[in-house]
Amino acid sequence: MGDDAIFYQDGHAVIPTIYAQGPWDAGAQHGGAVAGLLARAVEQLPTPVPMRVARFTLDMLRRVPVKPLAISTEVLRTGKRIQTARAELHDGDLLVASAVAVLVRTGAGIDMSPYRQPEVPLPPPPGSSDQPSSFNPRADMPEGFPHVVEFDRVVGSFRGGSPSKTWVRLLVPFVRGEETSPFVRLMALADFTSGLAGFIPFDQFVSINPDLAIHVLRFPTSEWICVDAETWADADGIGQSRARLFDEAGLCALSNASLFIEARSNY
Repeated sequence: MGDDAIFYQDGHAVIPTIYAQGPWDAGAQHGGAVAGLLARAVEQLPTPVPMRVARFTLDMLRRVPVKPLAISTEVLRTGKRIQTARAELHDGDLLVASAVAVLVRTGAGIDMSPYRQPEVPLPPPPGSSDQPSSFNPRADMPEGFPHVVEFDRVVGSFRGGSPSKTWVRLLVPFVRGEETSPFVRLMALADFTSGLAGFIPFDQFVSINPDLAIHVLRFPTSEWICVDAETWADADGIGQSRARLFDEAGLCALSNASLFIEARSNY
């Protein structure tokens, strides 16, 4: 069981398949799998009025093992305008990842068209590059999460740093037998903020994001998400990545991630 989804439901438990695995540790989940799992838990919480997530902040507190984990949720603040919720992953008594989401009421019906907003040009569409990305996760990375993601880089080159605009989409359901929601898809793919504008050689360095913060303008309406990313790194082994996230209609979110960088020989 592991060739057609990233997770599957078994009673109350959500079980990871091989496609939840990350590239750095064969026993640890990819950040995209963790982000999507906690986003799904937040999405299942009731709200007093129609709401959607405006901000989602993920902290990967420890190595998240590729095994069934306990998921807990809690509403920290509720109201008819704003609600704050937390979702956590536990490996036995050990807290391994936590996410806090801010939800805002929807349906205000405000016409923004008369007002000037920043111009955000849409990246070139999927399939438009005459120089397809050379990145092939099946050849370059161990089996895991990147193997069930399609990559189409339309600006930049693999490990070429900025500029980097890459369309990504999930090739399998996030949970077997479930339609992947736009919010879960966005959170799972937003984790590529930390890697798609990378310029550090993969075979020489490990680059891990211990956190991820996404401000959501709107939920995506297409399967393809474009990660328009930039990455910086300092000599002390700390880096930062940020990205504008697009669907095929335009801007839908902004994301930021911290980076832990280490030579592979020391990891």
